[in-house]
Amino acid sequence: MYFKNFIVFGISHKNLNLKEREEFILNNIILKIEKLFLEEKIKGYVNLSTCLRVEYYLDLDKNYSIEKLKKDLNIENIFIKNGHEAVNYLFRVTCGFESVIKGEDQILAQIKKAKNTSTEMKVSSSNINVIFNKAIELGKKFRNKSKIAHNALSLEAISLKFIKLKLKTLQDKKILILGVGDLAKDIMGLLKKEEYKSLTITNRSYHKALEVKDIYNAEVISFENKLEEAVKSNIIISATSAPHIVIKKDDFIKNMDINKKYIFLDLAVPRDIEEGIEDLPNVDLYNIDDVWGVYYENLENRENLLHEYEYMLGDQMLNLKKWFEYKEGIA
Repeated sequence: MYFKNFIVFGISHKNLNLKEREEFILNNIILKIEKLFLEEKIKGYVNLSTCLRVEYYLDLDKNYSIEKLKKDLNIENIFIKNGHEAVNYLFRVTCGFESVIKGEDQILAQIKKAKNTSTEMKVSSSNINVIFNKAIELGKKFRNKSKIAHNALSLEAISLKFIKLKLKTLQDKKILILGVGDLAKDIMGLLKKEEYKSLTITNRSYHKALEVKDIYNAEVISFENKLEEAVKSNIIISATSAPHIVIKKDDFIKNMDINKKYIFLDLAVPRDIEEGIEDLPNVDLYNIDDVWGVYYENLENRENLLHEYEYMLGDQMLNLKKWFEYKEGIA
């Protein structure tokens, strides 16, 4: 087989719930992968981590088997695929078959970023580069031909829609956003089209928040003052990359205004907001798994488009095999 040493393993929203995904991330699997790379058991790897999936794509050394990999990883509740199945899975992910929002664009950008990061860190391999390039090429062609992403909802759009379903209006609301990563910035970009009272942002790296404040017409506060600002706000959206709780229940409750309604939307994995904060009648807490409950429109149409254009994955697989045949022929 041309790519028998190509492996993918990981977790996603499909096979693990939010708590289980958190536990997997906190196990620091990346440290095991880095060790295997330094030991030259792995020729290269790509880490694709999003709020809904954590996947590692590996190029194993020919003397290192998948059975040895499983033993060295010593983790449970993961899926693992190799060879043709692993490549086909990457193609499906890139085209949006495995996304909650079928055919969405965001996963393609995330795959490009993950692949580029691997290259920049010099932990990729020639085989991984070829396979990922073919996958990205397919992802673009698939969307252009099927038009599946036309008017498709993104995670940020769903998140904003979710908040608006819970409130009559945003016009008199103070909004606080914790974190200035891609998801947070996408939400702020959508908020620019809305009417609200004020927008405040904060980030552990203060300068990163300053870099974007004018773009989104936002006020910036120090991360140390997040609790004080949360108490003043009506809507708190959290999307940091912190490995621990950012706002603790007891700290917030003892400072909160009992006469005001608070809505927390925790989009981080692991979660930023401590569970139990919603126990009071004037506090609502939602996480990323709650958000998907608003996504059902046009689902059947997207499924039909996926089925209609699925043949493109097989065509690209043949192209990839021809590339490897050519490579072996001139070796």
